[in-house]
Amino acid sequence: MRQGSANCVPKVESTEETSDEEQEWTCGTGSAVNRIAVVVALCVIVSAAAGSAQMPFVAVSGGATVGDLMGGGVSTDSRWGGTAGISVGFRSWNYFVTSLEGNWVQKGGGETRLDYIEIPLLIGGVAQASNGIGVRMYSGIGVAFPVGCSSAGALACDAKKGTEWAWPLGLQVGRWLAPNRFVALDVRYSLGLSDAFEATLAANRSWQFRAYVGFPIGGARGP
Repeated sequence: MRQGSANCVPKVESTEETSDEEQEWTCGTGSAVNRIAVVVALCVIVSAAAGSAQMPFVAVSGGATVGDLMGGGVSTDSRWGGTAGISVGFRSWNYFVTSLEGNWVQKGGGETRLDYIEIPLLIGGVAQASNGIGVRMYSGIGVAFPVGCSSAGALACDAKKGTEWAWPLGLQVGRWLAPNRFVALDVRYSLGLSDAFEATLAANRSWQFRAYVGFPIGGARGP
């Protein structure tokens, strides 16, 4: 019985003679197509801007998160979780950094844990001293797709939405250890712009703390 699926709709209206079990359902693929389109669009934006890149890089990250769910009469306690991911980006015009990340992030709050694959596009400026220490402030837009859910409270996992949009705002402090390696500490606040569940207006609010290790690519070298 497919009545509980958010992507399934009846082909014809049910009647008194037609039970739920007999009703024909059609399941659309629009959700999956939309996810692919969003990822492709973010990649195109980064690729188009990379024409002025001076120093492309790749980095891996890991850390912790703490957040809650708020809105629509829902206000949960804070919940701790983890995060790990990979990012690619480039530095252009000497003081401008653009990056695209793919992160596993745990969000939610209270008795509800939500696991996402999150893809944020981040744009910001960097100020760097002669000793290799740099400070980067950034913002952007992120899209996330749920990959896991656990809830012992009133929020049912079956009602979670298939896509979440978020507004990230962060500060990163890093240092080049050598011409071919850098490390950084990052603090980011991610504000949910869309509801996490179908039946409520509750959105994720998440603080994310990461450590990065990165490397220039394509023959580029750090300062």
